Amino acid sequence: MASLLTFLVAGTLLVAVDGHLLRRSGTAYLRELGSTAAPLNQLVTVVFHLATLGLVALIAILPMDLGGEPKTVVGRIGALLLVLAAAHAVTIWSFGRIRARHESEILTAEVARRS
Repeated sequence: MASLLTFLVAGTLLVAVDGHLLRRSGTAYLRELGSTAAPLNQLVTVVFHLATLGLVALIAILPMDLGGEPKTVVGRIGALLLVLAAAHAVTIWSFGRIRARHESEILTAEVARRS
């Protein structure tokens, strides 16, 4: 039971820290979108938090015995870090897609205006 709580606390903290970093970088990355930047950033980071917290819960209940509680907790945290790295990459990719779409819309509008 103690190892489960240890993992849940550590996992929740890791998700919170990574989510905070994503929110800050998303704010800077999407700044050129103007008034739509904050709501889009919030939407993407909320999805990140919900998905990764769900994965923390799933990893916590996976049957895993690595030869003792400390090794099992470390194994679970290792699995979580790999999942967080993938989720972080997908979130950054999402910010890039949002920004690229915005830039494309601006260029399309500029071309239409000049035509």
